[in-house]
Amino acid sequence: MSQIIGIQNLNHYYQEGKKQKQILFGIDLQIEPKEVVILTGASGSGKTTLLSLIGCMRSVQEGSLKVLTHELKGANEIQRMQIRRRIGYVFQHFNLLDFMTVEQNVMVSLELQENFSHSQARNQSREILTAVGLGQHLDAYPRDLSGGQKQRVAIARALVHRPRLLLADEPTSALDRQTGREVTELMTRLAKEQGSAVLIVTHDSRIFSASDRIVRMEDGKLDIDYQGQLSIALPTLTDKQLFELIPQLKMLTFPPGEIVIRQGELADKFYILIEGEVEVIQELPNSKSKLLKTLGPNTYFGEIGLLQETKRTATVRATTDAAIKVLVIERYDFYQMVVTSKMTHALLNYQAIKSLLIRKFKTSYYKSMTN
Repeated sequence: MSQIIGIQNLNHYYQEGKKQKQILFGIDLQIEPKEVVILTGASGSGKTTLLSLIGCMRSVQEGSLKVLTHELKGANEIQRMQIRRRIGYVFQHFNLLDFMTVEQNVMVSLELQENFSHSQARNQSREILTAVGLGQHLDAYPRDLSGGQKQRVAIARALVHRPRLLLADEPTSALDRQTGREVTELMTRLAKEQGSAVLIVTHDSRIFSASDRIVRMEDGKLDIDYQGQLSIALPTLTDKQLFELIPQLKMLTFPPGEIVIRQGELADKFYILIEGEVEVIQELPNSKSKLLKTLGPNTYFGEIGLLQETKRTATVRATTDAAIKVLVIERYDFYQMVVTSKMTHALLNYQAIKSLLIRKFKTSYYKSMTN
């Protein structure tokens, strides 16, 4: 399946008097179908500029930016408008039309599309409004709704035409903690069900766990948000513990099919998977092996051997279809982490015991089937 967003060496400039000021520096970013990516960064770091370029609101100046397989470098306004129609947008302040009902606010998004009749727009709007829990509020006006309900209408409006890409700009800034999390989870779930990719610009760390990946913009340059990624994989770490751990992290990339850890080797590192998938394999006698499980982004491995201070109990390798990126924590730093965070120690122990019990059951089942 084709990438939804593909960016290579993207640069962007603003004119300040007679001088040009560079805002974006060599941006590289790829987003796949059904992937949810959060973009963080301080105000003025370039987030809004990047979002507006991806959303076809500005012309691409330097580099390559492909959205839905279309190259935007050199695209004219008509071409950008055609792509915009295939993108869904969720705004910070809802941007609902006060003189229209909930149903009409959603329908208008479809009526701007080509080849949609009024009856089709109404039926599809009612379907998505029911999906966001507002099927009983079709005739209500925005003034009658809570903040969370308004954002649900905005989500319905953005998704009603089933876009391949959903862009959300600070979607929780006007919402309380619980409501913000609920609408974010709703938005990402519905988008994934449609096969859409989601890019969310936010400062709200409370919704980080709803993402597959977090990237950070700083002074116009894009990098992985290490603190955000760690907080998803290990939610029991405090901000102070995360801050202290970040300088010790290493980022490694493994090509498709490459072995990361091998069964029987001494356990010396802990791994957090950032991109791609890995297979956990148990080596059996007579050169046989069996697949125990497949892990995706924001999961971890390597903790069992470290916690038991023993050798690796399984082999972990990158799947054959794509390279992987992992954050690596050395043995000493891993022990420091579990000593200073009892909750993290308990979480890792629980997951290790759970994995070993499942592995033991699968091994017993395998033996019974082969005897």
